[in-house]
Amino acid sequence: MKNIYIIYIFFIVTISGLVGQSLYNHPELKWHSFETEHFVFHFHDETENSAREAATVAEYIYEPITSLYNYEPPEKTQIIIKDTDDFTGGTAYFFDNKIEIWATPLAFDLRGAHRWLQNVITHEFTHIIQIQSSVLFRH
Repeated sequence: MKNIYIIYIFFIVTISGLVGQSLYNHPELKWHSFETEHFVFHFHDETENSAREAATVAEYIYEPITSLYNYEPPEKTQIIIKDTDDFTGGTAYFFDNKIEIWATPLAFDLRGAHRWLQNVITHEFTHIIQIQSSVLFRH
């Protein structure tokens, strides 16, 4: 019976490692980075145009959001632009001061036309500033 548990654990660990690596890593992508005054952008070859537009948007919204909360991050915020999945959206990691944005907007007829990249960057950066500033004021 003990051997069955050992084999089961070995199987789970092995499969988890293989599946996790294949789903989220993309070693075929060539990544690049550039910095602006308040941000560092990371993007792969197919997303350079989105990263350049994101840089313009992020610098434009930086002052209004940071002044509203009277808080600026202690270091430049990392923004990762990627288009690895058929997915759209963004994620803010406030403790890491990092934002991930999927480059392709969710576009369909009933959603309407709007500046998707501006909306998602503003939304995620507001999370970063709002939560970091609230953590600061607690201490």
